[in-house]
Amino acid sequence: MKRAIAALTTALAVTGCATDTLSYVQAGRYFRTPIDTYDAILISVDGKSTTQRPALVDPGMRTIVVQGLPTAGFRYGEQRALTFEVKPCVRYWIAARKDSRLSQDFEPYVDYSEPISGCKAA
Repeated sequence: MKRAIAALTTALAVTGCATDTLSYVQAGRYFRTPIDTYDAILISVDGKSTTQRPALVDPGMRTIVVQGLPTAGFRYGEQRALTFEVKPCVRYWIAARKDSRLSQDFEPYVDYSEPISGCKAA
């Protein structure tokens, strides 16, 4: 019982510190209605590979690399970089915009952003 309480206390303390002024970036569409938009895969943040989904990032200018989904005849999608100002305590969804569903070429963009509840921006 004491271990469970200690683990819970530690988790809450770490979570409270982690969301103080940080933001989240995740790949994927928030809005599914526009037919020229597609999901993407998060590859790296500022040149560092990440397996976090969503990725926890510091505020400031950030370069996010995403990979588009492969189209027919291709094994992997192409990768594109998006540089933008990440604000503190905000969650971002990065998606891909294509001219056609058969095109490998795409443009990454911020599909949606929302404030993180309980986060205190400095």
